[in-house]
Amino acid sequence: MSPYLSTLALVINKKKTKEADLFVTLLTPHHGKIMALAKGAQNIKSSRLSALQLGNTIKTQLYQKNDFTWISQAQTQNAFLQNPKNLAQLNLLFYFLETINNLVVENQHTDFVYPLSQKIISAIQNNQVKNYLQNEIELIKTFGFGLPLEIVDNFQKGDYPKTQKQIQQFLQSIIEKPLQSPGLFS
Repeated sequence: MSPYLSTLALVINKKKTKEADLFVTLLTPHHGKIMALAKGAQNIKSSRLSALQLGNTIKTQLYQKNDFTWISQAQTQNAFLQNPKNLAQLNLLFYFLETINNLVVENQHTDFVYPLSQKIISAIQNNQVKNYLQNEIELIKTFGFGLPLEIVDNFQKGDYPKTQKQIQQFLQSIIEKPLQSPGLFS
């Protein structure tokens, strides 16, 4: 990666580091998962604060120095929370972002992850459970994990709650740790 980079990115994780700084994990179309520091982003005067919300698609300017990446600018292209969402949609978003954050390796480009992630977030935004599950199944397949037949069978039968539960259990077995997000709103 050159020292300067302008790219679209999906905000998949963020952590407060100091008084006004954020450590943000981004999923980009051509550079994979990038972890970057947004100095002063939590300052009330920062224009980046609203853009760096979970689930947002942003256009960002990144700067790399000494093996560390900094976010110099961020503008929202698609805000997940622009319209009111219900708790189920928020729970699905947090679950999906946590899953992607655990499955994708930093700085490893994968052609399929970003576009499928955009489709999944769109399905969550539009409350399209079937499309969400279909794209989640496609994501699992393209990562190269063998999909258990009962997941496919339940999806084809239209038993979406059971399909989602089985996918969640399957992904937790791959990640080898329990996901935190499914319990956020229960």
